[in-house]
Amino acid sequence: MAVKTDEIMEYPFVLDQALDVDPVYKELQAKGPVRVKLPFGEPCWLATRYEDVRTVYGDRRFGRVLGIPRDAPGVWIGAVMAKDPTMLVNMDPPEQARLRRLTSSAFSPRRIASLRDQVQVMVDELLDEMADQNGTVDFVSMFGRQLPPRVLTLILGVPVAEAQQFRLWVDTLTGFDTEPDARHAAEETVHEYVTALIAKRRSEEADDLLHSLVHAHDDDDRLNEEELYNLTMAVWLGGLETTVNQLGTTLFALMTHRSHWQELIDNRDLLPAALEELWRWVPSFKYGVPFARWASEDVELSGGVVVRAGEPVLPEHSVANRDESVFPNGWEIDFHRHAPRAHLSLAFGAHRCMGAHLAHLEIQVAFESLLRRFPHLDLALPADEVRWSESTFMRSVEALPVAM
Repeated sequence: MAVKTDEIMEYPFVLDQALDVDPVYKELQAKGPVRVKLPFGEPCWLATRYEDVRTVYGDRRFGRVLGIPRDAPGVWIGAVMAKDPTMLVNMDPPEQARLRRLTSSAFSPRRIASLRDQVQVMVDELLDEMADQNGTVDFVSMFGRQLPPRVLTLILGVPVAEAQQFRLWVDTLTGFDTEPDARHAAEETVHEYVTALIAKRRSEEADDLLHSLVHAHDDDDRLNEEELYNLTMAVWLGGLETTVNQLGTTLFALMTHRSHWQELIDNRDLLPAALEELWRWVPSFKYGVPFARWASEDVELSGGVVVRAGEPVLPEHSVANRDESVFPNGWEIDFHRHAPRAHLSLAFGAHRCMGAHLAHLEIQVAFESLLRRFPHLDLALPADEVRWSESTFMRSVEALPVAM
C-alpha cells in the first residue's frame, strides 16, 4: 500500500564542512523519501536512495517545467537562472534533446579523446610553474582554477588570455554573497562579451563548438538568438565549476587519505578506477542538487512513497552515491570495487552533464601527471585549516597549500 507522511523536516540538517556528509542521511536512506522544508521556497520531497535519484533524473514524469508555473516558489537561494526557461538545465525533452544534439559532436568521446595531447601540454605547463616555486604552492590558484578555462578555449575558441577574466565574471555572477548591483553588472558584462564572441565567429572560419552553434543559428535556423547565447553559457558554466571543484576536492581527499595516495603511487594502473571511485565518494554539493524536479503526475518511489503531481523532489545525489544497498561500505573509499554501478555525480540519463567526457579527461591527465611528477606531494597545513568557499553551493576548496 502506498505510504505518504505529512511530517516535514527542517533542511538542510547541518551545513557540512569540508567533505563531511551528515550521518543522519544513513537513517533517511532506511526510510526512503522524506518531506523537507528548505530555508527558501516551498516544501519538497528529499530523495536520498540511489534508485530514487535515478528515477527523478531518468523518468520523464519528472521535469523542470512540466505543469509548473514560472511564478512557482524557487528551491535555490538567489538563483535567477533557476527560473529561466531558456537555460538548458531548466529544459525537458524533447526541447532539451534538440539543443543537446547540437553540442553532441563537440563533446563526443572520440572528439574529446583527440584533445588529450593538447590537454597534456596545458597540464605540463601548469605543473612546470608549480615546480618553479620550489616549495609550497596553492594548488587551487596555480592549477585547479587555471586548467579548465584553458581547456575550454579548445571547445569555444576563446583566447587563453581572456579565459581567466571570463571566469572571474562568472564567479561574481554565480556567487551566493554577490551584492545585487555587482551581480547585475557581471550579468551585463558577460552578456556583452559572449554576444561579441558570437559576432566574431560569424566573420571567421573555425573548427570549434561555438562556430558550429553560430552556423546552426544563422544557416540552419535550429537555434534562436537566446538559445545560442544560453547554450554558450551552459558550456562555460558546466565546464568550469564542476571540473575546478573536482580537481581540488579530489586532491584534498587523496592528501587526507594517504594510504590511497600511496596505492596509486605503487600501482598507477589503479588510477581510472580510483578517479571514478572519488567521483562517487566526493560530495559535489553542500546540500542537495540546486535544481529540484517536479512530478507531472503521481509517481511512486521506494517505500511506497507517492510524489503527487505538481510536487517537487530534491535529489541528493551525493548521498545516493553512498547508498550501501548499491555500494557496499559506500561511506568508505575503495579503489577495488567489483563492477560498481555508475555514480550519479554528473547526473543521469538525459540530464547527464554534457561535458562529462571532457571533465574526465582533464582530471585523468592531471592526476596521471601529478603522481608521476610529485609522488611526495602533501598538504602544507593541517587538514582542518584548509579554507572552503562559502560563496557557492558546491563543495569548493578556496585554497589548498601543498608541499612538493
